[in-house]
Amino acid sequence: MCKKNNIIILLITWALSLGVAIGQGHDLKALENEFPMLVKRYGDHLENRTAHYIFAIDISSSMREYENVVRQSLSTFVKAVPDGDQITLIAMCDENNTNYVNSIKCITIDQSVRKEIINTITSQRFEFLRRGNPNDGSDGYSMTKKVLEAMNVVNSSDLTFIYLLTDFEYWTHKYKFDKTKEDWDELKVLLTDKHRGLMCKYGIELNYNKVSHPEAIFKPELDNIFSPLDYQQASSAVILSQWFDHIINDIRAHKINVMLNEDWKEYLGSCSVTLRRDGQQLKAKIEAPKCDLVSGAKIALIDGDGSRLIPTTDVELMMENGVDKDVDVGYYEMDKTWYPSYLTNESTTARLIVSFESSYAEEVNKLNGLCQKNIGVSNVVNFNQEYVETIPTTKVWNAVLPLWIYVLLIIFVFGIIVSIVYTSFIHPERRDTSVIVKCLGGTVSKQYSGNTLVLPITIGSGGDVNIPSANWTLKIMAKKYNPIITWCSIGSCITGYYAILENGDYADVVNDYTDETIGTISKSKAVFLFPYRKAPKSRIEIAEGTTKYIIEIL
Repeated sequence: MCKKNNIIILLITWALSLGVAIGQGHDLKALENEFPMLVKRYGDHLENRTAHYIFAIDISSSMREYENVVRQSLSTFVKAVPDGDQITLIAMCDENNTNYVNSIKCITIDQSVRKEIINTITSQRFEFLRRGNPNDGSDGYSMTKKVLEAMNVVNSSDLTFIYLLTDFEYWTHKYKFDKTKEDWDELKVLLTDKHRGLMCKYGIELNYNKVSHPEAIFKPELDNIFSPLDYQQASSAVILSQWFDHIINDIRAHKINVMLNEDWKEYLGSCSVTLRRDGQQLKAKIEAPKCDLVSGAKIALIDGDGSRLIPTTDVELMMENGVDKDVDVGYYEMDKTWYPSYLTNESTTARLIVSFESSYAEEVNKLNGLCQKNIGVSNVVNFNQEYVETIPTTKVWNAVLPLWIYVLLIIFVFGIIVSIVYTSFIHPERRDTSVIVKCLGGTVSKQYSGNTLVLPITIGSGGDVNIPSANWTLKIMAKKYNPIITWCSIGSCITGYYAILENGDYADVVNDYTDETIGTISKSKAVFLFPYRKAPKSRIEIAEGTTKYIIEIL
């Protein structure tokens, strides 16, 4: 009966192993169905990305039922992995015999080595122990030490797959089931940073339901050394065979993940974010190269520079062809006083989140889950990146009106003050003046010497300059205006001399050089003659019947 059962197990094992061998050619196709874009990007580079596979296999008597599956599945695995990858085989038994199988310690696979490894796996050199064998045992401590030694071989690949096939129950001749006698902490220092972020660790629990001493389980010690392993239960040889059937695709997925992470790390290393203030606006400048992994991004200010800095809504950027531009990420809320003032903002830091958009995002997140990569840990693609950047010291204008308006107001007020002072010192009514009145009957003139003339003066019948035969009276007066008013006026508000006709019909003001009439004096209306401190260049002409009077003021 036992022989019959053994034959049935062998047939099942052979069929499952054959299925693995036949299915290897379709593994990449299955992976492509799950990750079409990533396989298209990295599929041709899979064989160039080396990895190190470490199998630590419990060969104690309690594992005898798994022997044929392990032999066949390991052989199929070795046939499937590409040249250039490395393999380590560790047989775990008692404290004196736990060691590398036939010195297979970080061996680089090629055609001849592959054949030798398969011969070793299928030969008596790799044999599970029978009950009563003096080498029987399960020294998890020695096994762990051998794993770390293999990882620390000089040329060991940084991408390491560790497969521990055991029930994880410690037993040695020396300490029996007392795992606490071993110094597990001394093994922790053997794990180098080279492998810390690129380990894929699996604990394949065999006969987990037959453990008699739970206190001897050394999984906590393994988790402390390597960080938590991915434990998977294989209660029978059939389930173990099915597990082997999937690990090739898992390895390829991990290789793609490593290459993806390397590209992402390089891309992020080429990206930079800087901050600057532009008035009340806080601007971020993003510099990023062209990369097909990224199609766009949003940048958002999280916090920084106290309560005055108000974040703007997410700013979207197209990044298919790279980007190098300034975008507004926040603005400063000012007090807005009416008096001119600045607010000084000292140098500080601000946190920004750049959310990269990618057509690969769905596949990348699925791959992270498959490879047990959690967002927030190292060596994982995270499309949400945080940047802590310095905001430089600057002054921000804090008044209601812009600075240029205050400058104009100051200039205007200063001009008014100066003009008032200036106006108080000018005396257009004092002037050395000669008045000459010419007509057909003769000439009448009067000379005013020095600063004795005080305007106004009258010309005509009974005036200061008396014209006995005239029926008209003309008054010459001085008017004083503020220079600001003079500057903005149009001819009627200029400091200088004016004429007004008190009696008579009208008089013409004529340019002395061109003889052109430049103004008409009507009764009771003042007309400008010439400005203060400038020589006259006009005369006044009055017609009375056939008599024409020409009045010159010198």
